[in-house]
Parts: sequence; C-alpha cells; structure tokens
Amino acid sequence: MSQIVSRIWKPMRRKGAERYLQLTILSFAASVSLTRLILELTGYPQLGNSTLHIAHVLYGGVILYASSLIPLLYANRWAYTWGAILSGVGVGLFIDEVGKFITQSNDYFFPAAAPIIYAFFLITVLLYFRIKIEPETDIRGELYAVMEVLQEVLDHDLEQDEHSELNRRLEGIISRTENPNYKRLAIELNDFVDSDALVQVEGKPNLFDRLIILWGRFENAYLTESRVRYALILGFAILGVPSFIRFTGFAVVAFNPLKRAAFLWSIASGFPVMGIDMKMWALLLVVLDGAMGALLSISSMLLFIERKNWSTQLASLSLIVSLVAVNLLLFYVEQFSMIIIAALQYLMLQADYYYQRKYMKKG
Repeated sequence: MSQIVSRIWKPMRRKGAERYLQLTILSFAASVSLTRLILELTGYPQLGNSTLHIAHVLYGGVILYASSLIPLLYANRWAYTWGAILSGVGVGLFIDEVGKFITQSNDYFFPAAAPIIYAFFLITVLLYFRIKIEPETDIRGELYAVMEVLQEVLDHDLEQDEHSELNRRLEGIISRTENPNYKRLAIELNDFVDSDALVQVEGKPNLFDRLIILWGRFENAYLTESRVRYALILGFAILGVPSFIRFTGFAVVAFNPLKRAAFLWSIASGFPVMGIDMKMWALLLVVLDGAMGALLSISSMLLFIERKNWSTQLASLSLIVSLVAVNLLLFYVEQFSMIIIAALQYLMLQADYYYQRKYMKKG
C-alpha cells in the first residue's frame, strides 16, 4: 500500500552543470568579442532604412528564446549542450548593446558599457568556479545522476566509462542508503546495468576529447619544468613591468604639485569622458594598476631566482585582484581593447596554478 509523504523541494544540481556553464561562458565571450570586432572592421553598418533599425539585440533575444525552448521541448542530453551554447551567444549579442539602454541618447559607445559587460561576464565566471567544486551528494542526488546517465541507454550511446559510473553510483547507493525503497530501486537498476540486455558502444572521442588528447601529448613532449618557469617569468614581466614603470614615473613627481597634476592629466586625457574628478580616477588607476604591476614584476624576479612559493602566491594574488577589481576601471578607460589583456591575465593565472600543481611539492 502506497504511503503519502511530503514533497521534497530541495533543488538538485544537474550532472555536468559545470560543463554546460563553461560552454555558456565561452560562447558569451566569443559573441561579444566577435561582434565588436566585426562591427569595427565593417564600419558599424546598420540593417534597416530611414525608419527601421534592426539592432543585434533583437537577434540576441531570439537566440536566447530558442536556447530556453530547446531543453523544454527535447529530453536528450544534447539539448542542454546546445541550450548552453545558444544562451551564451544570445546574451552576448543582447548585453553588447547595453549602452543604448542605460542612456537617454541610446549611445552604443557609452564608456560605462564596457565595464558593465565585463562585470556581468565576471559574475558568470565566478559562478562557474563555484559550481566547479564537486558537491557532496546525498542518496537522492546520486539517484538523480543515475537517471540522467540512463538516458544514454535509450539513445544507444552508453560508453564504458558511463557504464562504470553507473555501477559505482548504484553500488554506493545500495551500501549507504537506509531507505528500503531507494535500496530496492538501486538493486533493480544495478541488475539491469550488469545484464546482457544493456547495449554498450565503443567510445568515440569528440572534439573536446581530441583536444584533451592533443594537449596531453603537447604537455608530455614540450612542457618541462624549466620551460614553464621561464614562460611564467616572461609573462609576469610583460604584464607587470609597464604598469610598474608608469607607477615609478608617478612616484618621482608625486611631491611636486605641478608635475603631479600634469602627470595625472596626461593619464586622464585618455579617458573617454572628461570631468572635474578625472584626476582622482587617474590617480586611482595609476596606484592600483601600478601596485599590481609591482607585484607581478617582483614575482618575475623571485621566480627567476627560484623563490617559487613567494613568486607564485604573489602572482596569483596580483592577477586575481586585477581580474576582479582593477580591470573594471581599465575597461572604462581602454574599452574593449582590454579584452586581450584580460585574456592574457587569465591565461597566466591558469599557468601559475598549473605550475603549482605539477612542479611544486606540497607541504
């Protein structure tokens, strides 16, 4: 006889959520970058006539709508992949026109648009790193994951590693659960998974798998400890020394009011909008960017003399602060040309983490 129980409202993270969010982030970045690049190269053409102007925010809205419909209409796992890609493309086209919708004059080139877009992108990246941390799943979460992998059985696409994952999860549920219904369900599913009725396919590497294989070969063949270390030394210096030199130039004239004002105005003259408080923002830019540049320059020197712990920790601190805080101001000043610098900073941060994981002894 069935029992009446209370409904469980606790949300459950989807298996592979971090991969879907990663696809969204990559397509988002590509959408904004390519849109700005194409418009710059083509002279910002407009689609329409004297009355109509069909802005690309409309394309973004249509693509976003399509990305929301796909997982609603289709139960296949590929629906989430395409939904993730299209949502990134759509939101990129949409938010690229944010300047028009925060100004009375519908100014696409409004300077604050660039840092707003970067901040929105940054929030998504921070969410990705939060989601990337594997949560501790309870029995209910394990069963959710099992049900999702079982979809591959229906599509005749169950590979050996997925079969092993099913076995591992089901055996864990059987040994851990105190709920007799969950245990019985897990036992029945495990018997089915181990039966001859289950069809497995030979795993064929997709594009991402092939890229991982190529990266592994490149890593084993070329990425020695000394090469990675010298690449980090060079990268830290390239990113840090110019900012440090500018900061040093400011320090030389800091105690001379006239020279200090002239120096700050030379920085402020490059700002997209001039105002009475621009010297304050120029000072903030020089100090913050210079401090981070100094840390990176010191990190480069420390790594050269093989003070690895101090070097990698200082570099990661500088790069994180730059990516999270300083770049918001730099995107306002430099606009979308900062995309390249921000990408290099992120690559150097990941290279720093890679060096710590692979070549530095723990403890």
